[in-house]
Amino acid sequence: MTEGESIVAVSGLSKLKTLERKSTSDRISEDLRQMIIEGQLRPGEQLAETRIAELLDVSRAPVREALQQLVQQKLLVASRNRGVSVVTFTASDIWEIYDARCAIECHAASRIIDGGPGARARAADALRVSLDKLSVAVRHGAHRKISAADLDFHTALVTAAGNSRLADAYSILSAQALACINRLEIAVPSGDELVDEHGVLIDALAAGEREALLKAISDHLTVAASHLTAPQSQAGTNGKPGRLH
Repeated sequence: MTEGESIVAVSGLSKLKTLERKSTSDRISEDLRQMIIEGQLRPGEQLAETRIAELLDVSRAPVREALQQLVQQKLLVASRNRGVSVVTFTASDIWEIYDARCAIECHAASRIIDGGPGARARAADALRVSLDKLSVAVRHGAHRKISAADLDFHTALVTAAGNSRLADAYSILSAQALACINRLEIAVPSGDELVDEHGVLIDALAAGEREALLKAISDHLTVAASHLTAPQSQAGTNGKPGRLH
């Protein structure tokens, strides 16, 4: 904990930190965003602008701006009668998130392939680094670390396309996806199979096999969305865990 910060032990916002005077609405937004992703702020929980400002010892203006940022990112919902509350994702929301992820990842993959052998090699190298981190997380067996490492892999794919606006859009979707995964936790990721699937993506990218790569991305994300939206009893079949990423 840095100087000027203190943990505020109050309600569902108990993990929120008092900000230094130089902090901005972006810092408030990022802290709240992480709390939503990690489940410290639960679906439907109301966030009072005045109360947050008091806890952080800041004016209401940066808090209001931070909350609006999260509303725009669809992690919070604004209601005339209820104020601002944490979003509750429906099955339809999850399919929209994964459909949008698929569109961005497939476009990014195509742009990388269009960039030629050098672009493919650089992207493949970056993805191998991410895959190594995913492999470590799988060996340790921590569900949330696996989920985060998996999304880091997909983020690295989008980043490798070299389009900052595409990466910014994907960042919003990945936060929504991770919040869904952490809330549901309906199955344990599939270990070595999960690592192997990502290895297939890298191989197709490195070889410039566009159709194989796009199909692998689409299939991977479709299966993940299916597991997230399935009834809990059907999340894994035949004793086998489902993939949530």
